Amino acid sequence: MKSLNTRQSTILRFIEERGSINIHTLFSQIPASEATIRRDLTLLEQKQCIMRRRGEAFVLKKSLESAFQQRENINRSAKQIIAHIAAKLIQDNDTVILDAGTTTLEIARLLTQKNNLTIVTNSLPIANILAPTKVSLLFAGGHLFSQNMSTQGPDAEAFFKKIEVNKAFVGASGVRQSVGLETLNPYEAEIKRLMVRSAKQAYGVVDASKFTMAGVNVFCEFSELDFLITDKPITDTATCNVLKHNKVTVLTPESEQAQSL
Repeated sequence: MKSLNTRQSTILRFIEERGSINIHTLFSQIPASEATIRRDLTLLEQKQCIMRRRGEAFVLKKSLESAFQQRENINRSAKQIIAHIAAKLIQDNDTVILDAGTTTLEIARLLTQKNNLTIVTNSLPIANILAPTKVSLLFAGGHLFSQNMSTQGPDAEAFFKKIEVNKAFVGASGVRQSVGLETLNPYEAEIKRLMVRSAKQAYGVVDASKFTMAGVNVFCEFSELDFLITDKPITDTATCNVLKHNKVTVLTPESEQAQSL
């Protein structure tokens, strides 16, 4: 059976992070027709990720690990492009926050040979990748949120309130046009908000598909970012104008090529 696409993965995350959701709520949150969303729900049910009953969609616990793995594989080449741009910006002796996302996970994979580097994260997969290396690792405690294998809640928030780093790299579930970066889970949003505020330089890392995906909680306005790294040039004029007004540097493979000329 085929893998999930970006929209289907977003629908699954909506359901995962609530345990269950009314199907009509999905219709108002996902930028697609009702018929398309119903087909997506049928596919998710066939893959045994969810079950449906009386207008509600419920997550199946056994799907959580496979759902995270599915998200890793969605637009993976785009995430790897972003990760290569980001990794070049991380220097020896940097202190860096990597948030709990599949794009930042790709960044972590490129840092395993670094020696004089401190990484701060709440992501269990990132910690697992970096733990055997010479990278100095600080891991936030708190409640383990199994849907994305990260720590959240008051303890994790208190940890990041005390942290100050050179750079923070944060992903997003979606981009709200002309406003900023969004995520689905309000607890995750608070952690990401604190990460951005803890850094001297804040980097948003989002693949192009996120510019058409829904979110709920804006955790970072464009004015709070220093850089936005994505895999393709941004085509929305209003968003480009806001980024330019706020002096946010947009980094893409095209901008890297231009700099090398």
